[in-house]
Amino acid sequence: MASDLVQRRVPDYRVPTLFPLRPGEVAFAHGPASVESFHAIGDGSRPSSSTFLATSGRFGLALGVATYAIANANRQAQATADATPMWRPAFGGSIVVTSQGFYLLDHAGKLDWDWDSIDLMQVVGFSCLVMQGQSATGPVTWRITSDWAELVFVMWAMARHPRHPQLLDRSWIPARWPEWAEQQGYRPFLPEHPALEG
Repeated sequence: MASDLVQRRVPDYRVPTLFPLRPGEVAFAHGPASVESFHAIGDGSRPSSSTFLATSGRFGLALGVATYAIANANRQAQATADATPMWRPAFGGSIVVTSQGFYLLDHAGKLDWDWDSIDLMQVVGFSCLVMQGQSATGPVTWRITSDWAELVFVMWAMARHPRHPQLLDRSWIPARWPEWAEQQGYRPFLPEHPALEG
């Protein structure tokens, strides 16, 4: 499919969808996907404690103070961790890749992404990409893991950023994948094409 797209051919492959597509839209692929979001879930402030310290005797008082101090340190460590932006699980479900964008489906519903809503994309590993885009609730940075990640990247890059470095130098292609694809009987993988010449 990627080879067809680079050569400006419409891939023959189609998949059915359980939802209507936009006019002129064609669905090419469907499969499992997981999404992580890069963000913090707190501001670093420590939640106030309502711990009541009741003790008796010198040992009881020392034990109570130590327990309170440990709990306090644990709350502070958790608050610091919550304030640190990091990859956090967002949702898991499936992805449908189309000629105009992609859809993410989970138990809560369907999220639509058209190519124009995505500002940045990069393949960061086998079947894994990072994207930044403008969602209905504001900007997001997501890491999507799916067997169709590379196809999503190629389609977005061809639509929005044909001079993307990974598209030009073909570093988005997994190692030894072209040789494997040709051994399976597919057309030569991404032959030379003016759109990809540096």
